[in-house]
Order: sequence, then C-alpha cells, then structure tokens
Amino acid sequence: MVDSTIRLAEGIHPNKEAKKDFMSLVGIDHQKKELLTTLELLLDQSKLTDWEKKYHHKGLPIMSLLKTSNPLIILSGEVGCGKTALAQCVATPLAELLGTQVKVFETPSNIRGGGLVGEISNRITEVFESVKAKLKDNESGLLIIDEADDIATSRAQNQAHHEDRAGLNVLIKQIDAIQKSKKKLAVIMITNRMTVLDPAVRRRTSLHLVFDRPNEDTLEEVFNWIFTGIDLNITQLDDLIKYCSGLSIPYSFSDLIQRVAKQTLYRSVELKQPFSVHLYTEILKSTEPTPLLGEHKIN
Repeated sequence: MVDSTIRLAEGIHPNKEAKKDFMSLVGIDHQKKELLTTLELLLDQSKLTDWEKKYHHKGLPIMSLLKTSNPLIILSGEVGCGKTALAQCVATPLAELLGTQVKVFETPSNIRGGGLVGEISNRITEVFESVKAKLKDNESGLLIIDEADDIATSRAQNQAHHEDRAGLNVLIKQIDAIQKSKKKLAVIMITNRMTVLDPAVRRRTSLHLVFDRPNEDTLEEVFNWIFTGIDLNITQLDDLIKYCSGLSIPYSFSDLIQRVAKQTLYRSVELKQPFSVHLYTEILKSTEPTPLLGEHKIN
C-alpha cells in the first residue's frame, strides 16, 4: 500500500545557516526588505495598533484593510533568481525582528498526490490543518508552497480538471481560514508562472514580489560580491557587465553564482592557482544562460 501521508519539511528559526544564506542573497535587496516588512506586520499586528494610536488616535477606518488582510504572499518570476532561496531563509531575520522563534513548514513536491478522486483536496486540507495544529497560539509560523501553480491554477484554464478545481476551492478556503483562526501564520507561495494562478488567489495576496534576472545595477552588486577579497578593477567589472548585458538571454543569479563561480572555484583548485577574474570570465563565456521560461513577462 502506498503511504499517502504528507511529510512537511520543518525548521525552527533563527539559525546561523539561514542567516548566512540571507546575507549572501545579493541583488534582491528590495525584495528582501519588502518581504521582511510585510511578514513582520502580518505576524505582529500590535505594531499596526501602536502606529495607529500614535499617529491617528481617533482611529483610521482604512486600517481595517491591513488588520483583515489574508496572510498570503506570492513570489513570482524567472528561475534561478532567488525566490525559493529567500523564502527558505527569511524566517531567521524575521525571528530577530519579532523577538521570538519562527517555525517554518514546506510542502513536498508531491503535494498533488496520485490523482485519486478527492486526493488533492484532502492533501491540501491535511497540510493546513497539520501546520495550524503544530503552532501554539503565541507562536509564529511560515508555510512555504513551492511550485504553487501545481495547486492554484486558474479554474478558467481549458485543461483544468474537476479535481484541480475542487483542490483550488479548498486552498482558497484554507487561506481564508487562517485569518479567521487568529493563528500567527503566513503563507508564501512561489511560482514561475504567475499568470496561470487563479484570480481568486491573486486577489488575496497581501504582497506580490517579482524576481527578474539581474540588470546592469544588480550585475555590479553580484560581481562585487563574487570577487570580494579579489582585486577587481573598474575595467574588468565594466567588461563583465557589458558582456552579460549584451546577451539575448541574460544570466540568472544562479547561473552567475551557483554555476559559474562554483565551477571557477573547482577549476582553480584543480589547476592549483588563485581564484581570478580571468578564469571566471573564461568559464562564464563558455557557460550558456539558463533558458528563459515561455512567459518571461510576469504580470
């Protein structure tokens, strides 16, 4: 018999490894700041109340928009641009801001199950109920759903099966139920295909962050980080940026760091020579960028 139980990856923050990972995410400072700020206010609404009392002591009716917000955040965009990496480590700086531990839960890649009747709906329900049961009333938590388009595809899609539609309805109800339950839980959904997500899911987001491949400004940040401790002169930096900017398909952050920089390190060790701009450039020019997704433009 196949074990259909959902096994969530779980972690407790802050931890040193996640802090190091967060600090090493370069070129996405805007996304890091926006995500942290929004999560802090979603999970600690006392900050909203204190702000309102200080600056609008007679009350501010529009504040109800924030106080009743669905705790849903969507990270969308190109592959290899930091969406999942940020989601997996943001709980550590968040825990430091909140002054308390943050529990993180991540759904498995097989969240859809085997396609049996009612299975998607049951598994989605199991995920949310399990997470809420593991969170005490005074504890804060994050639920990460990677490849969210697997369970949140628009009901208008021609190929959408009845089971998919039923699962989506359950997902929406579970997201709504978090706010009503008063649990300090936020959901981070990650997708490479924002435009296929159902409008009802998109409407419920408190924050939608887009991740693109690096432009000239972020390329400079990335190369300065890669060559920290190495003599990188302005001519070399300009040449690297010019080369990358001139390509029809740009490199992703992952291409530049995880693929090219790592390979340069391996090659340097093999050749028994220092890590250098010259060798990095040589390997960069022999490495093809990761292909773009079919829909590079994210709405």
